Amino acid sequence: MQVIDSSEQNKKQSIFLLKLRNIFLTGLFALLPLVVTYYILSFLLDSMTGFLLPYFDMIDKELGWNTPIFLKKILSFFVLIIIILITGLFTKNYFGKRVIIKIERLVEKIPLVKTSYNATKQIIATFQSTKTETFKKVVLVEYPRKGIYSVGFVTNNRSILQDGNEDKYYTIFIVTTPNPTSGFIIIVPKDEVVVLDIPVQSAFKFIISAGVLLPSKKVEKLENGKDV
Repeated sequence: MQVIDSSEQNKKQSIFLLKLRNIFLTGLFALLPLVVTYYILSFLLDSMTGFLLPYFDMIDKELGWNTPIFLKKILSFFVLIIIILITGLFTKNYFGKRVIIKIERLVEKIPLVKTSYNATKQIIATFQSTKTETFKKVVLVEYPRKGIYSVGFVTNNRSILQDGNEDKYYTIFIVTTPNPTSGFIIIVPKDEVVVLDIPVQSAFKFIISAGVLLPSKKVEKLENGKDV
């Protein structure tokens, strides 16, 4: 009888510990995105305003002030906003555009800097291109061989072919994982492409997370009627 009671007690303890573990993980996963976002924003803010802090230190030294560091960061942030606005106004006129073009040409002559600069420009261009709907559809194509599907994005409802059949093909961008700024273009007949009924943003999350983050909307059927 004592053995049975002990066994039941151990079972209750195991259930309690399992519930406690699940509660802990639920709380952890709820807080983790907020914490990561906070640290990313803090890092970006420190990186962008860090070059201005020495100037505020010089002003403090000259005037005999002792401005708190958090206040210096806030002031640096507002100064940075003003600098960005002035830069935006400058680059909108003809002279400013010419200056930017010359700077870009100079940057593209430096090997390592060129790679980083171009990658950053591609990322920004992706976010800026929402109005033009650069990625029109999310699709599956049998690539690199039959029986294996790759996720891609239709960038054009036509192909580069000029033989009168260009409307029968999709131009598709296959994005690499986990770096969405690189990939390759393939041209596939439309009848061999499976169009998925999911948002482009969901597909990007799926790719960048290496398949961990599945689309929130369940994909029940493909365009050609095959079950997923």
